Amino acid sequence: MHEMIKPAPMQTVWLSLGSNLGDRLQNLVQGIGILLSGGLEFIDCSGIYETDPVGYEDQPQFLNLVLKSRTVLPPKALLALCHQAEQALGRERSLRWGPRTLDVDILLIDDRVMWEADLEVPHPRMRERAFVLGPLAEIDPEIMKKWGFPWLCGGIDLKIPAADVRILLQQNGWLS
Repeated sequence: MHEMIKPAPMQTVWLSLGSNLGDRLQNLVQGIGILLSGGLEFIDCSGIYETDPVGYEDQPQFLNLVLKSRTVLPPKALLALCHQAEQALGRERSLRWGPRTLDVDILLIDDRVMWEADLEVPHPRMRERAFVLGPLAEIDPEIMKKWGFPWLCGGIDLKIPAADVRILLQQNGWLS
């Protein structure tokens, strides 16, 4: 008798993307493209916000957004895809919280809570970061209530509305 292989369950994931080196906007668009090509299905994205650096402050301002998508990738494979997108855009990990061409963080994976050496979900510092919570509140206010996240929006400036970000993704062939 043949055993039926169950497909991996589809899960919703929220990712934070940021860039403060090179063509920041193009880095975000290309990063999203790599993620969508690697197994993520687009649901929504926030607008793009300009924010001051956190941690190591002697560096250029960031452009940040939050991407909401669906995937069958397990958490470790999703993390590997995030690292692949960062590496494809030349990210160097020489200074913690230092400047980078692309930073991709896993914020949430459905209702999952996990603490492992290389992956914590929900992201352990997202509650303190307006550059994450502002864009997240824009695209998914219900998830903010569900997890009890504070509504932090101070210090972030909307630069590109979400509708324009979707147009950029369409123009680059990432959305149909």
